Amino acid sequence: MFLGEHFMINDEQTITALWILLREKETNAGMNILSLTERDILENIMFYSTETKKILLNNILENCHHPRATLFRSLKKLREHKYIKIEKDKIDKRKFGF
Repeated sequence: MFLGEHFMINDEQTITALWILLREKETNAGMNILSLTERDILENIMFYSTETKKILLNNILENCHHPRATLFRSLKKLREHKYIKIEKDKIDKRKFGF
């Protein structure tokens, strides 16, 4: 039992050290102005984006567990701070049923 507790402390220390390193890197990259929700949404966008660094809004909506209003507020802030760029299609696919 003592050995298990000893390893648990080491695991907790390792996790704590990783969180500190992550927050330090985020601060260095200027991401400390983003909320945890905005960081989470940005991470999801990066994870699901294609090799061309593009992702469809529908894919974001399908893979985001945050409420729709929160998602759109976060996208607005990410766009304002130039973490993402939003490109609109020239053809409105809703009207033509593509």
